[in-house]
Amino acid sequence: MAIQMIFCVETNRKADTDSIYITETIRYWYELNNQTKISKIYMNTKSKYNSKYNSKDVLKEINKKSRDYTFGETRVIYCIDTDQYEKNIEHAKEFENINFFCVKRDYDLIWFCHDVEEVFLDQKVSDSYKVQEAAAFRKKRRIEQIQANKLMCNEKYACTSNILNILDKYLPRKQDRQRS
Repeated sequence: MAIQMIFCVETNRKADTDSIYITETIRYWYELNNQTKISKIYMNTKSKYNSKYNSKDVLKEINKKSRDYTFGETRVIYCIDTDQYEKNIEHAKEFENINFFCVKRDYDLIWFCHDVEEVFLDQKVSDSYKVQEAAAFRKKRRIEQIQANKLMCNEKYACTSNILNILDKYLPRKQDRQRS
């Protein structure tokens, strides 16, 4: 079955850090073929998840990419850091709003608790080192050291994500990386 997966990421096109972790996860865990198209939309910040009337029109980009793909299903997947949702009311409310937005539109939501670097690197990374750390993650093939259970969570705990749960809905796992 042909599928287009549109990943809406918090990063910007120049840094493209979040996409590195997501792409490495897909390449390591899943079988891909020419029936799978992966697209990205750079939101620059998660606060623009539903932007309509500014220079970074996320919804318009989603609609355009969806129309451009004509031979299969399109799935929109938001990839969002939870930040300090359990300590900060504003972070919790923003995450709740994004979740509601995704549910209402039948989009999927991949979350990273507390952020993508904490999930894949087990540490916080300052903004000035994010590009460098993401590149090192790819180059050193650190995805191979990540335990699947850390990426298959239903509840948000530090250093965890639901990324494999969401991707399992649409992509076949590689034979040696089947769900146990």
